[in-house]
Amino acid sequence: MLPKPSCTLRDVAVHLGLSASTVSRALRNDPRITDTVKKSVARAAARLGYRRDPKLSQLMSHVRATKQRAYQGTLAWLTDHDLSLPQEARAHALYWDPAVRRAEELGYKLECHSAVQPDQAGRISRRLHAAGIQGFVIQQFKSSFQLSDWAFNWSKFAVVHSGSMQSPATLDSVDGDDTANCGTLFDELVGLGYRRIGICTLADIEQAMNWSLSAAQRRFVLSHPALTDIPACLLPDLSPASGRQMARWIKKHRVDCMVSQVRGMKELAESAGLRVPQDIGLAWQGVNPHHQNTGIWQREDIIAATLIETLAAAIEQGRKGLPAVPRLTLIQGTWHAGATCAAR
Repeated sequence: MLPKPSCTLRDVAVHLGLSASTVSRALRNDPRITDTVKKSVARAAARLGYRRDPKLSQLMSHVRATKQRAYQGTLAWLTDHDLSLPQEARAHALYWDPAVRRAEELGYKLECHSAVQPDQAGRISRRLHAAGIQGFVIQQFKSSFQLSDWAFNWSKFAVVHSGSMQSPATLDSVDGDDTANCGTLFDELVGLGYRRIGICTLADIEQAMNWSLSAAQRRFVLSHPALTDIPACLLPDLSPASGRQMARWIKKHRVDCMVSQVRGMKELAESAGLRVPQDIGLAWQGVNPHHQNTGIWQREDIIAATLIETLAAAIEQGRKGLPAVPRLTLIQGTWHAGATCAAR
């Protein structure tokens, strides 16, 4: 007697009067399928003896991952980068290009609004809602995020934040892992032979970034007691007077390497008569991987793609409005050995 053929997914679908694709999605816990249908499918599959084929499931997962989805809608990308400024446009492109690619793969078009300030929120909110846009990214670097400053109709949208500190944490966010990145940065600089490493950056940027460099240096010194704990040099601007302030700080504390977040620090050091890297090393918390600065490549490509994935998931799962508990996703960067630090 021939063995009875095993139950297939199509058998479950016929039994329930559903399509095979609906049964497949229910068994994969797809958010588009209601809980009632999921429970019904699970009970029928168990009763009929359906067993998932792991090899077929792996193959179908690969097919679904590589197949471009049908058009799902438009997402908005709000950034405080001023794209009319070449330097800010170059920095923004590190995020924008991967974000557009990932949005297209997921079936979305991405619409950019640049140089966005909080007082524009009301107008932008009305425009996005009228256009049928259900979600957007806020990419903010120049100041910390304060919910009261942004007059969005939050209940209409799914929103993900990236960049500066949220005070308090309010929105889901995807950001670089500053703690891990700064730990890697200091480890690499010590490996190059630097021993008197100091933070030199702009005070307002360090504050907007939740004192990430200062805190990282403090953690590192506590775990490496043989190293000197050098006080941070927080400058008001990049003026010649700040250059002289920086030079006095370097001389007083015998700093052999500076760590910063600010473009223009190399030129500021050179204006004070210091050669980089001959006289002093200079590394950044975030560098452009296509340039010669030494520091951490924060993997803007992965951050941008994850922002789009998080936003798309929130829309498809109906998670609009301010979350009761904000979700934080941190992306670790990688070391970029540039030309502004040299082995000692």
